Amino acid sequence: MRLRALWTVVALLALFALPALAEPGVPGVPASLGGPGFEEWLAGSGETGWQTGQAGITGNPKAVKGGKLRMAMQEFPATLRTEGKDANSAFITSVSGLVYESLLSLDSNTLETVPVLATHWKISEDKMTFSFRINPEARWADGAPVTADDVVATWTLLVDEGILYPYTNLLYGMYEEPVAESPYLFHVTTTEENWRHFLYFAISMKIMPAHVIGGLDGGEYLEEFQFDMVMGSGPYELLLDNVDNGRSIVITRRDDWWGADLPENTGLYNFDEIEWTVIMDERLWLEKFKKGELDVYVVSRASWWVNEFNYDEIERGICLKRKIFNEDVQGISGLAFNMREWPFDDIRIRKAFAHLYDRDKLIEKLFHNEYLKLYSYFPSSVYENPNVAKYEYDPEKAKELLAEAGYKERNSDGWLVNENGQILELTLTFDSPSWERIHTVLQEGLQHAGIKLNLKQLTSTTQFQNNMDHNFKLAFQSWSGLYWPNPNSSFHSDNAEVTPSTNITGVADAYIDSLAYIYDNEYDHDKRVELIRLIDRRLTELVPYALAWYGPFNRVVYWNKFGYPDGFLSRTGDWLAIQSLWYIDPEREKAMNEAIADPNKTLPTGETNDTYWLEKLGKM
Repeated sequence: MRLRALWTVVALLALFALPALAEPGVPGVPASLGGPGFEEWLAGSGETGWQTGQAGITGNPKAVKGGKLRMAMQEFPATLRTEGKDANSAFITSVSGLVYESLLSLDSNTLETVPVLATHWKISEDKMTFSFRINPEARWADGAPVTADDVVATWTLLVDEGILYPYTNLLYGMYEEPVAESPYLFHVTTTEENWRHFLYFAISMKIMPAHVIGGLDGGEYLEEFQFDMVMGSGPYELLLDNVDNGRSIVITRRDDWWGADLPENTGLYNFDEIEWTVIMDERLWLEKFKKGELDVYVVSRASWWVNEFNYDEIERGICLKRKIFNEDVQGISGLAFNMREWPFDDIRIRKAFAHLYDRDKLIEKLFHNEYLKLYSYFPSSVYENPNVAKYEYDPEKAKELLAEAGYKERNSDGWLVNENGQILELTLTFDSPSWERIHTVLQEGLQHAGIKLNLKQLTSTTQFQNNMDHNFKLAFQSWSGLYWPNPNSSFHSDNAEVTPSTNITGVADAYIDSLAYIYDNEYDHDKRVELIRLIDRRLTELVPYALAWYGPFNRVVYWNKFGYPDGFLSRTGDWLAIQSLWYIDPEREKAMNEAIADPNKTLPTGETNDTYWLEKLGKM
């Protein structure tokens, strides 16, 4: 039998026993213990240190509810769980924030800490203990109140090794077990001081219901929810009847969501349904969009952005294309070198490959000059160090480095060999057919330099798993960025040999470790910026990646039936924010349908480039 605290049982019995409660949540909890009236009690109690906030309105107040948003994904997820083994899929990343809620969040426009499940929070003087007060109004999808028990149960599951995800165990193992002081008050103490630890617990951790997961060990959770999703407290839910295994998944908006009427949620979470359909072939994905079977197409290929979207519906404004510029945090991409083994345990080989990566040719010939070259591991942010080591295309420099590494001569087939006659032969793995044409340019350039490169396509799941398990020599890898960088996860020696981990290249450098330690304990933002810039420079010296390119924008094409807030996305949001910010505008939908029916009718197309946020932030 799954365990649950006495007050949770009492609360559930009360929900069924009474037609209506005189007060929200668990009955009888006094204000001094977090019950209704807590804020008024605080004002007169003399207690200090408690903080609260109020999120601004990011949605369009004119938004209307209803309709379906139809999206696509390349692969059906290996699991519908949001935690543990195989849970790091594109679908889970896309929808977990719609189904689950955290204690706090960041206002996506002001970047201030604001309430979600918790209304108030407090950080101890020694910055090691974090206290929270949960909103008595908060409810799970089944109507049960959200309580401190749920936080304890979530933490207990996340530190259970049975979920088979060591990084999660390590992350939440940095806290002692949370202590519930009442149904609505609890505190948690971190095992080591770190300014990010408050953010990880308060913002990163998605809370799950104790009366569902409580008492389950990690292995039981993996098995029971392999093809199911634990219910959440958020605006959407996933019902098993809406899962067509291998084909599509639909999440539905909850009419009874507890947060629906909060001012900060004005204009948000508008679609009744969001459907994700599996379309493995990229060309088929595009064709289905053109036929109107999908509503939004996120354009990842520069050549398609330039050449594919000039057909009749685009010209007449039935479909619109937008390149949206904002402060969406940029990550990195590039050729990841496994520095633990031959040949990339030799920095000269890594540098040679970086000098043989002809990014200028790729950007000009294949990408229509849409992208910028990456030089930093923290690009397009205050953390980017302008004085890093830069590796431009330079075959002669590469030749010198390879010779220093022992590859001076060529055999009869034209391949470079060392003194043992060993040729420099490698396999580059990637996860999408569209990448083959890109990597072929590299393959040809390496062949000219005497290096044999084989190309091997894997599924996205296999590619990512191999990289996380460090089961590769050379792989192309892209990472999303973090608003607050975490050098520990991807570049600290503690994670160099741990699998799975995002330190896929095996960076293990005492200087970076020391800077990361200082960074973890530095509360001054400006000083943290300088520390990350030092780490940035050191990484470019070590060359764990041959950095590729980036585009500081989101490119989307969509049927002209949607409404949205100014700027289309939030200040820091990516295209996934479409799910929560956009809505079907009845007037635009009507005009679109009339234009579809009348080939002589056109609609305003507007400007392709949207720079609302850059202008608002004074960056133009």
